[in-house]
Amino acid sequence: MTTAQDLFAQGSHAFAEDDYEEALNLYSQAIEVNGTHVEIFLKRSATYQKLGKDQEAYQDAVHALELIKEKPSSEATVEAKAQLRKGVAAFHLQDYETAKVALEACQALSPEQRTLASWIRKNEQELAKLPKAAVVTAAAPATVAAAAPAADVTPVVSAVATPASTPVPATLTPTTHRVRHEWYQNDTYVTISVFIKNVKKDAVEIIFTDKALSVSVKMPTGSDYSLELDPLSHQVIPSESKYEVLSTKIEIQLKKEVFAIKWGALEGDDVNAGSMAAVSASAASAYPTSSKKPKNWDALAKEAANDEDKADGDKALNQLFSQIYKDADDDTKRAMMKSFTESNGTCLSTNWDEVGKGTVETRPPEGMIAKKYSS
Repeated sequence: MTTAQDLFAQGSHAFAEDDYEEALNLYSQAIEVNGTHVEIFLKRSATYQKLGKDQEAYQDAVHALELIKEKPSSEATVEAKAQLRKGVAAFHLQDYETAKVALEACQALSPEQRTLASWIRKNEQELAKLPKAAVVTAAAPATVAAAAPAADVTPVVSAVATPASTPVPATLTPTTHRVRHEWYQNDTYVTISVFIKNVKKDAVEIIFTDKALSVSVKMPTGSDYSLELDPLSHQVIPSESKYEVLSTKIEIQLKKEVFAIKWGALEGDDVNAGSMAAVSASAASAYPTSSKKPKNWDALAKEAANDEDKADGDKALNQLFSQIYKDADDDTKRAMMKSFTESNGTCLSTNWDEVGKGTVETRPPEGMIAKKYSS
């Protein structure tokens, strides 16, 4: 029979591979087997956050805290992680007062939590935008309850007095948005591309620590985007890490603390870390990337260098076509460009009289079928 620990390990592997749906499924199975494991609830809470399901993320964090209360021997760092998860989820639900209480509890238990300072700052910025009366009401619930024990004040008092039983406000909408990000690496840097178009530089806040990355973006639509990678699978050098805001994406470069170490995952435990220490330099050059189709870039680079010295096969043919194009007249160049483009690379003609008559059809090799690509 599969144990909760096995399912938890499989879920963590899926999480590291950015397969959050599978991770969610495995963590849920693990909870069915053992519903008293705090770490499983915390990891499922983090998974829900990745999927933009902030209400579920909040509920799992709250349940983790309830389990911790039942186990007085639990380490303070575990409770701190649960408070941080609760605070982050509450922040995304725009319940900034609940987030404030949870984040401050985390700070009291374990102030060295890597992204804690960033979340406290973000939450304080949002609280500052609230009407002053609303902030005072939540900050001093007991006083307000005594002065005006109206029914509509009670939920505010409950939210602070009994955080473990706090219902998640159903009217709030998450501020996170699913935005695609990809990563790759070389010996020196791990590069992360966050694909958001037309972002202003002053709308981007990125915080580097040795084991975490926090990205906050004010989207062109006015909504907020947040990417929190904590912990990163390996340590980085914050002072030598950098980012650039481009028209189509935000490109982030994390400087590796250990030169040439190959990351098997971007976030969490590196499931390949143990085996990587034993592999040879040639085997370790297969760089993992978010495409999940690792390539041996070092071998490809050597192969490309060798190809410079010998032109045969496809390379020789390409060189021939390049030479033909270089020496051709305008009509021949037009014919070559039009035929190659319209045929999807299956036809190359130098006869403009023929090509100029209409669209050049795709002509796949014998035994193959051309199919249209659909995104």
